[in-house]
Amino acid sequence: MEMSTQGYNGWTNYATFRVANDLLNSWQWDGSETISEEYLRDIVQNCVFENSGAVGLIVDYANLFLNEVDWDELVEVYTVNQTV
Repeated sequence: MEMSTQGYNGWTNYATFRVANDLLNSWQWDGSETISEEYLRDIVQNCVFENSGAVGLIVDYANLFLNEVDWDELVEVYTVNQTV
């Protein structure tokens, strides 16, 4: 069963909203980054897994949630915000 594909608070879905709201909106951008899916995934994975001690089932659930994120939407939003 997949998460709902209906929008959430102006985002594609709940997972995308939560990653943007809880992790990326508080990220300290310096303006020199090249925003890509890989770059955003690295930021998020470091925030979620680095120094968390997460193992086993917790990691599995976190990865399932992150697989629902619309990374293309996030790249578009943060690329546009970087140039403003």
